[in-house]
Amino acid sequence: MTALTIFFGSLFIIVVRGLIDFAFDGKFHIDWPLNLKLAGVFGSIWFIAVFAWGMIVGIRSQPVLDILDEDPEESALLKKPLNGFVAMEFFWLILNRTYIVFIAPEGPYGWQAHGPVTNRDLNFFQPYQNMVDNRDFMRDLASMQKLSRLRGGFFIDRAAISTIEVNDRPKWGMGGIPESGRIVLRLTSNKTREFILLGSVYPDTIRDKIILAPPEGVTSIR
Repeated sequence: MTALTIFFGSLFIIVVRGLIDFAFDGKFHIDWPLNLKLAGVFGSIWFIAVFAWGMIVGIRSQPVLDILDEDPEESALLKKPLNGFVAMEFFWLILNRTYIVFIAPEGPYGWQAHGPVTNRDLNFFQPYQNMVDNRDFMRDLASMQKLSRLRGGFFIDRAAISTIEVNDRPKWGMGGIPESGRIVLRLTSNKTREFILLGSVYPDTIRDKIILAPPEGVTSIR
């Protein structure tokens, strides 16, 4: 469909250009064989590009689907679901990525669920929030660990967290995407991870869940 749009769009531009030439020069001449070939080439190139991108996205998504399609035994699941949250993190100043962060006893696991987004769909993160709200899924620690090991994921050992801060101020550049403040993890390596909490959640509650039974030395600063 997109390729056809490009094809007929190219023809439309060609006709408009011919009408403009006629209006100024009194001549209306279009080399239809050549222009039809050019329109076909543009449409084909666009189709190939879209098809190739779809293949790349499909290949990258397959490991996630394989993990989510697993059906673990009841004995392999936790007795109680873990807590988690959906968050956005900025990088390279203006780009962003979206994580589901699973709060495990040994430390938070992060799965990069989505790459850079715009504010075209303000509720793009809702399917990920639904995963966090799924009690059965949040009992499957093994799947969370596997997701965190995929490209862009992370694990932060509790012992590596020195300070957890809450920032209630809105993040500049969110473009209307619903958010509830930020959680800032300061690590013993002097690195910082700032997670913008998407949706309607309580930052203080998220912080308290992360620091539940923390190792000695972890503090919390409002």
